[in-house]
Amino acid sequence: MSFIDKAKEGNNSFSSYLLGIALIISVYLLGSCFLILDLQWNFGIESFDGISQKEIVRILGNNRFLAWLIVPFLFVALFLVIHTKFVHKRTVLSIFSGRENFDWKRVLFSFSLLFSVLSLFLFIQYLSSDSLIFQFDLQKFIPLFFIAIFLLPIQTSCEELLFRSYILQGIKMRTKKNSVAVLISGLMFGAIHIGNPEIAKIGYHIIVYYMLVGVFLALISLFDNGIELALGYHAANNVFAALMVTNNWQAFQTNAVFMDISDPGMGLDTIFGILFILPLVFFIFYKKYKWHSLKEMWQDKL
Repeated sequence: MSFIDKAKEGNNSFSSYLLGIALIISVYLLGSCFLILDLQWNFGIESFDGISQKEIVRILGNNRFLAWLIVPFLFVALFLVIHTKFVHKRTVLSIFSGRENFDWKRVLFSFSLLFSVLSLFLFIQYLSSDSLIFQFDLQKFIPLFFIAIFLLPIQTSCEELLFRSYILQGIKMRTKKNSVAVLISGLMFGAIHIGNPEIAKIGYHIIVYYMLVGVFLALISLFDNGIELALGYHAANNVFAALMVTNNWQAFQTNAVFMDISDPGMGLDTIFGILFILPLVFFIFYKKYKWHSLKEMWQDKL
């Protein structure tokens, strides 16, 4: 059975999915409480009325704030694994891959590929533009490095498990259409980014980019019969963003190597990603993993 059809196994009742979604929201909110408790117990903040995210970052520091942001995703990821095993009564592997074993080599290749492509583009941008300022501070960078390498993949893996596995498989089971499952899961992935701080600066049209990335990740999960490539791609994107480039206008910034002082907007990097990086990465995956029967893989298996 293909990866996208794994929801047919075990308990796939509507109530089990409804319970899952409700508990995912509850678990995420529970994990978010640790940030609040830290502010209350260690900094004496009793009321959060009128306190902006920028002020919270100033109080906690970039690295500590980033760590607390990731904690809720750890809770959700653990819940998804437990819920799949004991409520849906499916194997844990079924939400990661349609193969007999999880393929770590795919994760590492995908991560390395995207990180290399993004690094090359950053190098070209640094040489050809005055918008990037080198601000490397080893003392601040080291804790950020460990957070990015060991904690950020938890956040990205959680989102992949939710959107490219749980939701993608669930929608396919209900609609019996691969195209519908890929499209809706991609749109939902874009929609959850509406609350991101850059939306206020750039505008809601940036959501289109997130949706396209969501559709792209759903497509490679469908064609590759698992989320290993999507896991690597998503982790590389977020780790690169945290370690290499921050900016001077978002509410939350990191102690990255470079500061981008360009005006907020859907810049060349975003357009470059849509028009070049996504098709390029897809083509490399297509050739390396011999997806020679894309039409057949796209067809619905009832």
